[in-house]
Amino acid sequence: MNYEQLEQARLAIQNKEKKINDIFLTIFFGFIAVILIVSAITSFSAGTETSIFTFGFSTFAMLFPFVFFLIIPYLIVRLFATSAETAAYRDAYKSYFITATFNKIFTNLSYSHTSAMPKEYVSGTGMMNMGDLYSSNDYTVAKYKGIPFKQADVHLQNESTDSDGNTTYHTIFRGRYVIFDYNKKFDKKLLVVGKNFDNSKIDKTFKKIQLESNEFNKNFYVYAQDGFEAYYLLDPAVMERIMKLDDLHNGRVMVCFLNNQIHIAINNNTDSFEPASYKKPIDEKHEFNKVMNDIKVITNIIDEIKLVK
Repeated sequence: MNYEQLEQARLAIQNKEKKINDIFLTIFFGFIAVILIVSAITSFSAGTETSIFTFGFSTFAMLFPFVFFLIIPYLIVRLFATSAETAAYRDAYKSYFITATFNKIFTNLSYSHTSAMPKEYVSGTGMMNMGDLYSSNDYTVAKYKGIPFKQADVHLQNESTDSDGNTTYHTIFRGRYVIFDYNKKFDKKLLVVGKNFDNSKIDKTFKKIQLESNEFNKNFYVYAQDGFEAYYLLDPAVMERIMKLDDLHNGRVMVCFLNNQIHIAINNNTDSFEPASYKKPIDEKHEFNKVMNDIKVITNIIDEIKLVK
């Protein structure tokens, strides 16, 4: 994949949209012309003296329902008619910016923007309410500085239906989920929950504990199955690095120590590695910087928490 091919994929969407716009504008103005001609003929045949204002108002009144109902099929046709071009552009963008950058930074890489992190990886921790609907994309399995990790965007929703049969969806988690192998051995589960993370799930096996750092206690709730192990895992250096991570995401972070792994959920209500708008030419430097900032969510954790063996 090269930049010229990416631009061709972007322009293909614009060209398809232009064709659709031209068709609907032709229909719209053709209908207006017909209405005006028929209205004028009817008015003059009846011998009615009609002012320009009255004639224009009556014509507008006739056109308004047509314009309103034309918008809906226009949007539907535009969405489905450009779906293939949009998918091709997304593939091209991900290949050019993301896969290429991943290959420079990570080893043992397996990445697919259409693949999902297995649901059981998230639900198996018991750290979050899973809601009714689970979706995920940008699933990545790789190594950074020899440390294996998995990461993806995850979206959790609750579904509800009212008495009239109207269904609504409420997001309870939308953001990044990352799993790292840790270089310390431990047997019990430990949860560190940022004060602004509002989808944690705490079962009866946990005890809420206070650590020696007042600043850490002020910003996090800490729940442990084994208090001694919690103090072992959360030494001052690790606490400082978790606080740095939390500061970057406004307290919307939860960390779970489980089965010699660290699970990190970042509930920032964003999707990572999203393509640039196809509406204008792509700024390569800006997009590469954007991808690097998304990648740093992974690399900073490994670097800061000192996961390197």
